[in-house]
Amino acid sequence: MAGKASKTGPGKDFFHYLRIIIAILMGVFIGISAYVGFRFGRMVFSDEPMTRIRTDHVSYELTVQKGQSVLSIGKDLEEHGIIENRFVFFVQSRIYKCRIAPGTYTVSSRDSSKAILKSLENAFVLKSQEE
Repeated sequence: MAGKASKTGPGKDFFHYLRIIIAILMGVFIGISAYVGFRFGRMVFSDEPMTRIRTDHVSYELTVQKGQSVLSIGKDLEEHGIIENRFVFFVQSRIYKCRIAPGTYTVSSRDSSKAILKSLENAFVLKSQEE
């Protein structure tokens, strides 16, 4: 008895190519995810100001309300060209455990987001000591 011949035909070829396409798409997805994750992590842990990206210097008077979220503060700073990414600002505030005091601050695109957070936190420490 002869061995069974392998089934060939259009159905087998279709699934073979489908698996190859799925593998390629998964590879592309993993590559893009790794790149985006690396870039985000680099932004979180770098200490570079926005003027690295822009050639002009921008100053902004930031007003922080009591109970205002760090993400909304970051959005305000991002919209005025002070920081590059509000989500990076938010993550940095969590990593550095910053407590931001309400008030009015002058911030600059020459400052890194870490420096901005530190100045907002120093204001909190000073206000706590005054009370």
